[in-house]
Amino acid sequence: MRATYFDGRTAHAHSVTLEIDFGSLLVSGEGFSRRDPIGAVNVSDVLGSTRRVLQFVDGASCEVEDNEALAAMLAGHAVAPSRVSGWERSWRPAVAALIVVMIAGVLGYRYGLPLFAERAANALPESTLNAVSFEMQRALDNSIFSKSKLPGTRQAPLLSRFDDLVLPDHRRLTLQFRDAESLGANAMALPSGAIYMTDQLVALTTDDRVLMAVIAHEAGHVKRRHGLRQMIQGATVGALITWYFGDFSALGAAAPASLLQAKYSRDLEREADAYAVQVLKMNHLPASLLADALELIQKSHGPEGKDDAGALAYLSTHPATSERLAWLRAQ
Repeated sequence: MRATYFDGRTAHAHSVTLEIDFGSLLVSGEGFSRRDPIGAVNVSDVLGSTRRVLQFVDGASCEVEDNEALAAMLAGHAVAPSRVSGWERSWRPAVAALIVVMIAGVLGYRYGLPLFAERAANALPESTLNAVSFEMQRALDNSIFSKSKLPGTRQAPLLSRFDDLVLPDHRRLTLQFRDAESLGANAMALPSGAIYMTDQLVALTTDDRVLMAVIAHEAGHVKRRHGLRQMIQGATVGALITWYFGDFSALGAAAPASLLQAKYSRDLEREADAYAVQVLKMNHLPASLLADALELIQKSHGPEGKDDAGALAYLSTHPATSERLAWLRAQ
């Protein structure tokens, strides 16, 4: 059969004839010939209509135009195709491989990535937490936060009660107030332990114990490093997308800003709830205070009695589902 031969040293193409003779591959052209053991020649697998290539140990190669003729010649001399080549030509292994890849991807994203993020976050030193928090604080103050409008007479008792709050790990937290009309009634914690409470949240209640319950919940996010875990997960996904698809530099550049708005999953919220219950009990406060706080926040962000079931609820900040509220009130 006919083929095109390249010597591996120049770009010049030679028209040659291929034969298999007594276990050897014979390549013959005008004023040229070579013989190599067939086992020493690497034959590329079938890939659609792409020309198959015969690669020699010295870097030379042959391109074959008639893939069917090559397959017939190899089969006629009992040269079996590779197992991978057989799989590629069958739809069953392809479908099976696709299913395996999809299942592995889902399991890796659901279980493997959170586990990796948790271990990575716990391994980071305090200096990293402070550096990350500084950048996040600067971004928040330049975007959604503005100076608090709460009078000193309202801030002082809250700060005093916050200073008296007993925590199981004796970690030093800080409480700061910010006005955030676009964010509404909410609170958030940075990895360094700085907790931000909006004026809009303070305005929801005159019961400072309810606000302490929110702080206890945010302290749980700090303790378990939930913010860092979310950031690591997002950065990892962005890196994988960039590696797989190529030039996704814009996505990578936008990742830090988007992570500032990342929502906690239900699993992380439950962890923070459990920590808050522990804190409230240590301070001789009922766990139902956190349920009261969540209901107030939920009502402030939407119509009264609106259920948060469904896919969007899974991504919502502090999802106050009936199951979660019932658990808190039962503690």
